Amino acid sequence: MLKYLKKNKNKILNLSLKKIYSHFFLNEVKSNSYYAYLKNLVFEFLKSKYPNYQKETFEKKLDGIIAQVADYKDITTSLNLLFNPSFNDDMQFHYKYSENRMFLAFIKYSINIKLIRENYSKIYNFSISKLSEPLDILEIGGGLPHGFIYNNWKKENNYFNSFNYVEADLLHSEFVSWYCKKNKFEYKINLFPAAKAPNVDNIKFNFVFAKDVFEHLDKPDLLLQNLVSNVNNPKTLLCLDLEPKSPHNVQHLSPNLPILKKILTDNNFNMIEKFGDIGVWQKE
Repeated sequence: MLKYLKKNKNKILNLSLKKIYSHFFLNEVKSNSYYAYLKNLVFEFLKSKYPNYQKETFEKKLDGIIAQVADYKDITTSLNLLFNPSFNDDMQFHYKYSENRMFLAFIKYSINIKLIRENYSKIYNFSISKLSEPLDILEIGGGLPHGFIYNNWKKENNYFNSFNYVEADLLHSEFVSWYCKKNKFEYKINLFPAAKAPNVDNIKFNFVFAKDVFEHLDKPDLLLQNLVSNVNNPKTLLCLDLEPKSPHNVQHLSPNLPILKKILTDNNFNMIEKFGDIGVWQKE
């Protein structure tokens, strides 16, 4: 053991420093933070389903779980696959089985305000500035629409006309529906079976945000072709995550995403900006 520690001391020290940095400098949990805002929203949503739920109980449970989750890996799905190799044959069941864990993960994103700004908010802000007109938003998959919710928290709601949300029929989608009704937004929600490519016909949009979705679909090319064929406004921005994903994830049905970029270039779309894995595409 001592030999192992000596050999890997720099790696261990580096991981420890990253963990300390993340905990003290990236995680924002103050009462005026985005996490606190989202946590209150989620409690309101759950209260509408379970009227007797007490906020103190909810917050104690949630904060306790989030404090553990950095050091705890849920291996339940792996155990199911170990003892039942056909466990994931029904992907609808797989996603429904995991919906609570996924919803928790989406809430936990909100603690890391740098992640929210880099992966969501910056793209919204760039597009608002680039288009110089209210957004007609189409968000596809990827869980909670953090860019949309964060911007509504930070801005007046006059930066958009309409909000369209296309996602699998899971708990976080139910939350988004509740959130839009609560705020009386003009919105439309289309739910589709998990892992199946959704249809986006008859949706007006000038801004599309699709992160962490294409790799989860059985036929991601059909979704992209569908998007491209429904762009009627030459100013429309397609903000798409088409970078390669790990093939070692049972939910990643289509990890080789860069091949989809040819669909965009073949249809005269150019990448005009890039934010991490998100490319912003606009028609010539």
